[in-house]
Amino acid sequence: MMYWILKAAQALISSLPIGPLYKLSGFITKTVFMLWKEKKENVYANYAVVLEKKLGRKATIEEIKRTAEENFINYGMFNVEFLYIHKLVKMSALPPLHDMDKIDRALAPGKGLIVCTLHFSNWDVAGMIVSGYYKDSREVWAVADDLGGGYSKFIQDSRNRYGIKIILPNKNLKDAYTCLNKGGILNVLVDRPIPADDKSGVDIEFFGRKARVGTAAARFAIKSGASIIVGCAMRDKNSFYGAPGDIIEYRLSGDKECDIKTITQAIMKSAESIIMEHPEQWYMFRRMWK
Repeated sequence: MMYWILKAAQALISSLPIGPLYKLSGFITKTVFMLWKEKKENVYANYAVVLEKKLGRKATIEEIKRTAEENFINYGMFNVEFLYIHKLVKMSALPPLHDMDKIDRALAPGKGLIVCTLHFSNWDVAGMIVSGYYKDSREVWAVADDLGGGYSKFIQDSRNRYGIKIILPNKNLKDAYTCLNKGGILNVLVDRPIPADDKSGVDIEFFGRKARVGTAAARFAIKSGASIIVGCAMRDKNSFYGAPGDIIEYRLSGDKECDIKTITQAIMKSAESIIMEHPEQWYMFRRMWK
């Protein structure tokens, strides 16, 4: 049922001009978050840490509030794009991919590339930019949560339409290594905070504070030898451009747990620089730092 509800909503929204939809969704999203006390406090707490690092001093409540409000408006635009995306991005008219040579150099060794993505701007557009530019030469896969039911099917269908194959950790995780072994590109979200007792995570420094995050990207790299880049689709008003970070260099010491932590720390350091450039585009509604 949910699948068909989303399909109907997509058909309706796609028939309307996107400008008014952006304004309406931005207003609704901002209103919802301002009334949702827990989420608003999470965002304010996160931005207190991010802006302190960005500004080199403690941010004022006005600065935190202004950044959060911009974030809520951007997230509203993202929600519109979630249903509008098949019109917004066409394979024949992709947004530009800046510094494409970084990705080419990362792929050159032939062991595949792990693109570490963030809850930033529009990560679906980021994946589509990469899959569009490499659709004739590389397989592009993405590790995704299995949300179950029609919602998950809708997301998978949408991504498959643009050449992104889906890996569900509880179903076909081995395909991640198949992708990398073939020299493909694997997208992995890396900035989700996880509980302190979650054994799959590791403690790292993020914006000068201790945070615990998942280690999937590091584990994929250690086993496959793949290159690593943190990348995103940077929003520029109502358009985007692909923005890959620098190639993350790593050497394995033979101590697996140490290597996992070292690589994960390097990934999150690169993620930090992207978020600090445009903090209003980072959608983190959970408390990142306890």
